[in-house]
Amino acid sequence: MQKNSLLVIAGCLSLFAALLHISCIFGGPDWYSFFGAGENMAQMAAAGDTYPTIVTLIIAAMLCVWGLYAFSGAGLIVKLPLLKTCLVLITAVVTIPYIDHILREFSSFNRSYILGGR
Repeated sequence: MQKNSLLVIAGCLSLFAALLHISCIFGGPDWYSFFGAGENMAQMAAAGDTYPTIVTLIIAAMLCVWGLYAFSGAGLIVKLPLLKTCLVLITAVVTIPYIDHILREFSSFNRSYILGGR
């Protein structure tokens, strides 16, 4: 089976992102702040609350599963259940926020251009 290099790259990036999330747990509040988790998450981590750890582990696990699906789609590992459906859903979850952001920026640009820069 031919390997899809874009899926291999996506799988590697997903696993790398999972490792970064796990490193935040060990890095502490400064790492949560640096990686953009928000001040509330950093403050809860500093206070010893388990919520940031649990949320971060769930996100890391999800990213690992996404990486496995990418590797499965690339033919590096066995075919996972609902492979095509999951790859489509993962792609949607990753790309729709960016498309939304681009459309909002374009929309506000058009409004300000039409209204004379207001």
